[in-house]
Amino acid sequence: MAIENGNYIKISYTGSVNGSAFDTTDAEAAKTAGIFRENAMYGPAVVKVGAGHVLVGVDEDLAGKDVGKEYTVVVPAEKAFGEHKKDELKAVDRKGLPEKVAMFDRVTVDGREGVVVNKIGNRYLVDFNHPLAGQDLTYVYTIESVVEDPIEKLEGTIRLFTGREMKVSNAHKTFVSVEVPPMMAMYNQNWMMTEYMITQEAFGLFPEIESVKFVETFPRPNLKTEEKAE
Repeated sequence: MAIENGNYIKISYTGSVNGSAFDTTDAEAAKTAGIFRENAMYGPAVVKVGAGHVLVGVDEDLAGKDVGKEYTVVVPAEKAFGEHKKDELKAVDRKGLPEKVAMFDRVTVDGREGVVVNKIGNRYLVDFNHPLAGQDLTYVYTIESVVEDPIEKLEGTIRLFTGREMKVSNAHKTFVSVEVPPMMAMYNQNWMMTEYMITQEAFGLFPEIESVKFVETFPRPNLKTEEKAE
């Protein structure tokens, strides 16, 4: 079966630049490349082909491919993280930066994250381009399977949007419920927008439902643990 736009698929991939991996769904590959993150979620990702769930250059390459085969695509900068723009280099006064700052430190200025690339007197030059802007990337990927179950589709999309596992249920038929981890709004500063995106995805996958309910449960603290702390 050739993959078509609109299909939901499970995909494994590794992205590299100049031979060095920077992104992968494989935990062992991440360890080998020195990019393993303890709290990251590894394993095949669920994406909707043609929906922009992956880089444009990868997304465009998926249609027409077969399940189970390994493919390699070279993604030009304009279809990856864009060209490196000179107007994204900004001079920032020392007062607008953290107390301790050194060359190549990542800093946040006015809500934007950048990298310190030069120092001129009492001002620092901060590059707000994506770290991989201007770079051509290579992705090696395998489409593991086509996802048919709408619950699996939505759970996979939520994982893609949030980096967290959330259980989905449509047992009540008129609505879909999403179990949200406690304090999710603190983990994801754009949670309200993320809720909206999840809701729109759910309405598309479950045309019969009338609403989407986000259920956030806060367990009672362990009283014995609190007593010991006192």
